[in-house]
Amino acid sequence: MINRERLLAISELNLTGKIEQMEESKLENFVQLLNSFTDNLPAQEKKIKDALVTRDYNALTKNLTAIRSILEKIYADEMAADCTKQLNSFGNSKHEKVEAYMRYFLTNLSMLAADIQKAQQTGASAVNTDETKNTTGKSKIIDMDLLFGISELNLDRKIEQMEDEEFKNYVKLLDSFTEDFPVCEDKIKAALVVKDNETLTKQLTYIKDILEKIFATEMAEECSKQIDLIGKIKHEKIEAYMRYFLTSLSMLSLDIQMALHKVNKATSMRAKNDAFEEGNKTDKKILAVDDTAFFLVVLKKKLQNTRYKVNCVTSGRDALKFLEKHKTDIFLLDIEMPGMNGFELAAKIREKGYKEPIIFLTGNARKEYFAMAMKSGATDFIIKPINRDVLISKIRKYI
Repeated sequence: MINRERLLAISELNLTGKIEQMEESKLENFVQLLNSFTDNLPAQEKKIKDALVTRDYNALTKNLTAIRSILEKIYADEMAADCTKQLNSFGNSKHEKVEAYMRYFLTNLSMLAADIQKAQQTGASAVNTDETKNTTGKSKIIDMDLLFGISELNLDRKIEQMEDEEFKNYVKLLDSFTEDFPVCEDKIKAALVVKDNETLTKQLTYIKDILEKIFATEMAEECSKQIDLIGKIKHEKIEAYMRYFLTSLSMLSLDIQMALHKVNKATSMRAKNDAFEEGNKTDKKILAVDDTAFFLVVLKKKLQNTRYKVNCVTSGRDALKFLEKHKTDIFLLDIEMPGMNGFELAAKIREKGYKEPIIFLTGNARKEYFAMAMKSGATDFIIKPINRDVLISKIRKYI
């Protein structure tokens, strides 16, 4: 089955007044069409990319026509119309322009497929419905300490006044934000590349609305200001701001996921208490692992004139060797590394009995990454590019 509400929320599908009136048999046929679209897209995408390389416009036309046909059947009317425009432009546009558009179009198709696949997960959220059904206390469905610790959420006197049912709905809004943000982020980045101000405005407006609902009021106001500036200032300034804003949103998403995950803080708190037992006379030791040496130089510079001594290595193997002879109070691990990635390194660190906090350095706020990180022993996250204040704040939280 499929979640009709989540399907209706997919802006590319013009389903209002259609799907609500579908009987179950018609809905099943529609779901089969959606499955056909998501199943066939990877093969069609490869054929299109191959055709672009060889400039085979017959193959390009054939595959775009097939995509347009199914887009019409699933009511993705605007995307189908765009597809028709592109088909009509073949032979009249430079190949470079066709390539640029196709990269943008394929990105949008991939994101539509991802949205459809999420709707087919029957709307199961990170909030366990069996757990929340008989819940009488707010702390049973979320870590309240972590939630109140998220400075971007203006929760003063709001949470305390919520009834249990109202609070559960609020938690679902938080979960919806973390679920939808990566897709919005991809669409914003794609829109920035082709200077598509309409899509940019649309996605930022959606983000602003959900930020308001979860009480991230300052971020919502910033988002509103940026929407007003679209088309009025140079595109380069818009891009610069969006890089900063998307980083902030990624950090907010990960902080919310930490609270929703109801992280067992025993490990991180135990490590913190052990550190204090050793006393504060000596500098606290940090082991930073990243395969990019330049990044480690930058990281070390950000922690100059602090009480932290930073040891740097460029691989998981070197990190494990370092631990054979040296102690550390906290780990800063990059995720994307060759040979042994950050998840694998963290798992080995935990297997060897190290209980010190592990903070992952990442540019990815997706739930799949979060789940893998938590499974491997993560304590917290810092979003790249790293802000010095955020870095120091996160480290101070644990040592």
